[in-house]
Amino acid sequence: MPRRFQEYPKTAQKLMLVAERLYGQHGLDGVSLRQLATAAGQANNYVVQHYFGSKLGLIQAVSEMRLPAMEAHRQTLLEVARAEGDFSVPRLLSCLFSPLVTMLEVQAMRDYARFTLAVMQLEPEEHPFERSADISPASTEIRSKLSESLSHLGADVFRRRLALSASIFLNGISELGGKLKLSPGGYVSHQQYHSDIFEAALAVLTCPFSAEPRADFRGPPAQPALADDMAGASRRPGRPAAPTG
Repeated sequence: MPRRFQEYPKTAQKLMLVAERLYGQHGLDGVSLRQLATAAGQANNYVVQHYFGSKLGLIQAVSEMRLPAMEAHRQTLLEVARAEGDFSVPRLLSCLFSPLVTMLEVQAMRDYARFTLAVMQLEPEEHPFERSADISPASTEIRSKLSESLSHLGADVFRRRLALSASIFLNGISELGGKLKLSPGGYVSHQQYHSDIFEAALAVLTCPFSAEPRADFRGPPAQPALADDMAGASRRPGRPAAPTG
């Protein structure tokens, strides 16, 4: 069973918060373990290895530190939806996303969103969310019900759509307090902005799927015969080799 954030020593907690912020700002490959240690006020350059074993161990711990509170809230929302008999796609997606904006203060929301976006670039075998499935039962149930409701998309398209939907929502909330400025002529409140980016994320997940590409996205037709002629010419004796640089 993963440790809760409060169970870590104070130094480890500080490292986790610093890692969430800096990895979110600079990417997982943009910050060294030594830089993390320095930013956390630690002179020991191996402090990350001491508490977490490795960089991936730190990433795993950071990805899980806010999970218990959000999962508990998701479970509550899911039980209310169950009692009301409403497992519609909008309701399920709201159960998944809304805790991000109702459980966290603006700065924590931005840090978490940016960190999560960075983590989404990891290969599946390194992805901490896959290893956190046993402590995120509400999220697992929500994704399962969404997959059932959108089974017409097929498994691969559904996974890609859900990832794109999450990216839109996370990118949106990561701009709070930064690029996003409230104004009478635009978004007048954070709540209005949250609702709008949720609708955009929902639209990506639920828009019709077509197996045929749009005509304006097909590009120029391939010319295999011309390519074969050029390759053959480059192999004829007495001809210089085709440039590779």
